[in-house]
Amino acid sequence: MVSKEEVAEINTYFQNRMAESKKIWAARGPEARVAAAAKPRPQTWRQMSGLSLMAHEASHIGNRPFMVGFGVCALGALYIQTKFTDEMKEDSLYWSTYHLKKTPERH
Repeated sequence: MVSKEEVAEINTYFQNRMAESKKIWAARGPEARVAAAAKPRPQTWRQMSGLSLMAHEASHIGNRPFMVGFGVCALGALYIQTKFTDEMKEDSLYWSTYHLKKTPERH
């Protein structure tokens, strides 16, 4: 025959199953779908754009090496741009051809 402990375990199992089934049943139907749609949900990465998407992607551990490289390149470019003097601009073939307005015959 079945012992009292086994009967208690079986009853607990079925009570848990019944609670889970009731929760699933409550989530069905048009009223439950309307209630679920009305709840505010966090934005997924597919709905993000711009800086929020970039910050989201930068926070992932797999993208850290890329972000470090991106940061180093950005800081290097900023440093080089700040050190680019007017004399260097005049000596630069690109800058003097497209941006410097002194020599119109070079256009």
